[in-house]
Amino acid sequence: MALNFTIFGGGGKISKLFTSQAVKAGHKVNSIIKDNAHEEELKALGATTHILPLDKSTVPSISSLFNKVSPDVVLFAAGAGGKPPGPEEIDHKGAVKVFDAMEEAGIKRLIIIGAVAVRSKNSPVPDWYNDQDKDTESKFWKGLGTYMEAKLAAELNLHKRTAIDYTVLRPGSLTTEPAGGVQLGRTHLTPTSRELVAQTALAVATTPGTEGLTIDVIDGSGELKSELKKVVDGKIDSWVG
Repeated sequence: MALNFTIFGGGGKISKLFTSQAVKAGHKVNSIIKDNAHEEELKALGATTHILPLDKSTVPSISSLFNKVSPDVVLFAAGAGGKPPGPEEIDHKGAVKVFDAMEEAGIKRLIIIGAVAVRSKNSPVPDWYNDQDKDTESKFWKGLGTYMEAKLAAELNLHKRTAIDYTVLRPGSLTTEPAGGVQLGRTHLTPTSRELVAQTALAVATTPGTEGLTIDVIDGSGELKSELKKVVDGKIDSWVG
């Protein structure tokens, strides 16, 4: 069945890869961007573009957009990327605006791109981590603390909601390598191809059963369909709070 996607952060690398894949598969994409910098490129990929900067938007303005485009699935892939106005305004507050607007407009399905190792400091260390994972997590938080805090705040907010059928996809350090094999679920904290993240997001959108799950996504040796079936059948959730 063809789906109607609305993507926040449409000009990002993962979003552009997702747009290309989704359009080729027969789906419709509305791409939300902060300015016209990527507009022509996105139109060439087959997306319909809408300029709506998250830091300046309101819940009613986002809800109005939802009522106009009627998405089946919202993909939140927006991120400040180390630039103003910063992670708190985009990755946290921007995400919460989208959550609120989804509820206001009656839109239920959400896929959000997070990051591995996003968890509260007082939560237990995941029991599937090895020593290298613990070291990697420490480096993430030391080097990207503001970003990680913003992602955590958004996910804590999301987990309190019951009106949104969300799936959180959490890649490791992002690369520009072509997508290959994959490991999904409770994984180690190793790198992830952006193309693989896009492929996984599209597979999740078209495969029922991941609602309410947080799924780590890393490069691996598995096949995407079988890895996703493993997660769905086992209800494997990487969220530890």
